[in-house]
Amino acid sequence: LGGSPLPNDTPVRISRALQSIKHRGPDATGIYFQPGQPFALGHVRLSVIDTSASADQPFCSDCGRYYIVFNGEIYNYVELRIELEKNGVNFRTKSDTEVLMQAMITWGSAALNRLNGMWSFVFVDTLAMSALISRDRWGVKPLFVARSENTLLMCSEAKGIIAYLGSCPPPNLESIGLYMKFGIGGEHDKSWFEGIDRFPIASVAEIDLRGRADQGLRTSRYWNYPDQRHERASKDDVGKFRHLLEDSVRIRLRSDVPLGLSLSGGLDSASIAWITGTECAKQLDTFTSWFEPKEKSELDAAQMIAKHFGHRSFPIKQADSDQTLALLQECIYHLDGGHSSTALVPYMNLCRAAREQVTVMLEGQGADELLAGYSEFVLHSAADSIRGGRIFSALNGILHYGFTRGWRRMPLEILRLISSTIYRQQALRWGSHKVLGPLCNKVRMPGISSIIMNGHSLSSSIRMWHSGCLTNLLQYGDAISMSVNLEARCPFLDYRLVDFCFRLPLDEIYKCGVSKWILRESASGSVPDSICWNRRKDGFSNPTITALRSIKGSPEILLRGWDIAV
Repeated sequence: LGGSPLPNDTPVRISRALQSIKHRGPDATGIYFQPGQPFALGHVRLSVIDTSASADQPFCSDCGRYYIVFNGEIYNYVELRIELEKNGVNFRTKSDTEVLMQAMITWGSAALNRLNGMWSFVFVDTLAMSALISRDRWGVKPLFVARSENTLLMCSEAKGIIAYLGSCPPPNLESIGLYMKFGIGGEHDKSWFEGIDRFPIASVAEIDLRGRADQGLRTSRYWNYPDQRHERASKDDVGKFRHLLEDSVRIRLRSDVPLGLSLSGGLDSASIAWITGTECAKQLDTFTSWFEPKEKSELDAAQMIAKHFGHRSFPIKQADSDQTLALLQECIYHLDGGHSSTALVPYMNLCRAAREQVTVMLEGQGADELLAGYSEFVLHSAADSIRGGRIFSALNGILHYGFTRGWRRMPLEILRLISSTIYRQQALRWGSHKVLGPLCNKVRMPGISSIIMNGHSLSSSIRMWHSGCLTNLLQYGDAISMSVNLEARCPFLDYRLVDFCFRLPLDEIYKCGVSKWILRESASGSVPDSICWNRRKDGFSNPTITALRSIKGSPEILLRGWDIAV
C-alpha cells in the first residue's frame, strides 16, 4: 500500500514474496496490480472452504469496487451468510472469504466483533481509496508489517517482506536479546529483523491510500477481556461451558477437505475427541507423537482415548538425533527466528505425517492458559488462599506441586515469582550475557507473571499468560503447521468461550488444588476418569534437548537455520 502509484516492478516483487511463502498456500496463486494504483495485492491459497477456483484470492466484489486478501478461517461464516442474505446480499461462491468481504461491506469495522475465527486480512475500497487491516483476537494468524520509502508492506511471514525488498534488513538486537534472556518471542511487537514489526493482535487499522504510508500505522483494539469476574458461581455454569465448547468444536469441523485431530494423553485433546466422536458423531484420524522408551510417552493413553470414542489412531515416532537437528534448522527458518519451546521438532514431525492424510487438524492449544493448567498457577492460587486465610486450600495446592513437580524445584520457583531480581539472575544463568553483545544485553526485563499478595494473583497470572505467552505459542503452531500446508484449529480459542471463562469465579477454574475444574466437571462421565481427573501435568515430553546435548558442534549446526532465514 502506498500514497502514490506503485512502481512498475511491483508484480515481480510480489511474485518473489509469494514464492517465499508458497508453503502456506500451494493450491493457487493470485496477484492484483493495476498501473497507477496506490495498492497491489498478492495471495497464495490453501483451499479449505469452497475449493473451487471461484474462491481464489485476491477476491473482488461483483461491482469491482472492493478487494480482499485473507489468511485464516471464519468458522461462523454459515450463520453470517444467512444473516447477510436476509439483508439482501447475494453470493456467488460458498466460501468464507466472500462472507468476510460482504460483512465488511455491510457492517464496516463493526463486523470484526461478529467474526468467530482466526484471521489476518486487508480489505480495500477502491472508491473511497481506503484499506482496512485486521488481525484476530489471539494472534493465531500472523501479520508482519514494514515500510519502504512511501510503501507499507504486509505479509504473513517476515521472509515474504524480505523477498519483496530484495535484501535483508539488519538484525533487531532488542528482539534477539529479549529472546535470549527471557524467552520473549511472538508476543513482542518487533521481529528479529530491523523495521519488520508484528501487527497487534485484536486490532484494526484504517488507511487512506492517498496519504503517506510513512506517517505511522494507527491501530485500535476491537476486543478486550472482561473487566471483572462474577463473585458467585451459577448452577448453570457447567452446562453453559459444555454447550460453548461443543459449539466451538462443531463449527470448527466445517471443512471441504479431510480433518484430523492432534491427540495426546491429556484432558484437552481428549475433550475434543469426546465431542467430535460422541456429540458430533464424526470419527477422525488422530495423530500422536511418541518416542522411545514407549512407556514414557503418551501413546498408550492417546490410543485408549481414540478407541474409546471411535477415532482412528496414527502413532508418529519421533526423529533420531540427526533428523532432530535437521528439522530444528527448518523450524528456525519457518519461524524467522528462535523459539523457546522444545516441542518444535516433534510438532513438525507430527504435522508432516498428518498432512499425508488430512489438510485440517484440531488441537487442544489454549486450554492451559484459559483454565490455569500450568503448574505455576498452583503457586498463584496458594498465594491467594493465604491472603484470604484459607490455609488448608493453600497447603493442598503446595503439596500437589511438590509431589508432581518436585520439592527441590518449588523454592526456586517461588523465589523467581516473587523477586524480579532473582528472575533477572536466572536469565543470566542461561549464559546469554556471554553470547550476546552489549546492545542485546541492555534489554529491559518485560512484565512477568509474579506472585502478588493482594488476593488477585491467580487472576492476574491467567490474564498475562492468555494475553501474552499464548500468542508466542500460537506463533510456532501456525508457522510449523503451515510450513507443510496444514491448517491447525483450536476450539479452546473460541472468543465466546474465552469471554465466558474470564467472567467465571476463580473457584470454577481452580478448585481444591485442581486446575481446569469446569472442564473436568463438563467432561466427567464422558471422558474416562483416568484422563478426566488426572492432576499431573507433564507437558509435551520429547528428546530434542537430549539430541542437542549429544551432538558435538550442534550450536554451529543450529546457526545454519538462522543463515537460511536471513
